[in-house]
Amino acid sequence: MIRTTPKLERRFPWIAGAVILMLGCALPAGAMETVPPSCKLYTGEISLESLKQRETVLKDELLHSASAAIGDHCEMANIHYKLARMFPDLRVQYLNSCIDHSEQAIHRDSRSGVAYFFKGLCLGRLGELKGIWSSLKIIDPVRENMEAAVKINPAIDSGGPHRALGRLYFKLPRILGGDIKKSIDHLLKAVDYGPQYWENHFFLAESYFENHQYLLARTELQSAMNMASQSNDDADSKTHTVEFQALMKKIERNLH
Repeated sequence: MIRTTPKLERRFPWIAGAVILMLGCALPAGAMETVPPSCKLYTGEISLESLKQRETVLKDELLHSASAAIGDHCEMANIHYKLARMFPDLRVQYLNSCIDHSEQAIHRDSRSGVAYFFKGLCLGRLGELKGIWSSLKIIDPVRENMEAAVKINPAIDSGGPHRALGRLYFKLPRILGGDIKKSIDHLLKAVDYGPQYWENHFFLAESYFENHQYLLARTELQSAMNMASQSNDDADSKTHTVEFQALMKKIERNLH
């Protein structure tokens, strides 16, 4: 901390003001007070009607309100990611919109962790749909955006950036950077940030199984199954019952 003394201030009366000015320039605006994040997730009900209603409101705000533009772009990216999963025929359109809104948010605030997260997420989904995971043009941007999100806010969406990186390293062929140990490391961090998020445990179970750690895989899978069975607002959890059962059977076969 920079301090001035009364003697120094008497000899050089301008120095105290200069020190204050230097400190003020060195600190970012709002450093002395709590500043709310500029980007946020959609927090409404996960239903088609609620998502479409919020989408309409956000479109109107983006047209008429510049002050809320950053947050609106992030939330719209989140909504379009969710809508892409509900409308298979419009999936590419929604994912491209998700990427566009994420980029606009990043352009306005380079510290928008949520925007990096959704840009990486939607790029990854788009890459899977187009069947071009073997292309570094998709892999590198996904990884770079998720790594940026990890540095800014790793807790987004219950450890979402670490979860996405864990899946990336799990799915990629080794020749393109796939690494099961890195996958496990990221998914363990995702579990730390989102211990009650069933996908963290399920993905970790799959990575443990791939790494021949069958007892750990069974423990994590059981946690995922218990959490998913208690989830009432996550439609995706119900669609994974077959996957849960299939993985459990493979684990049990390897334990006996």
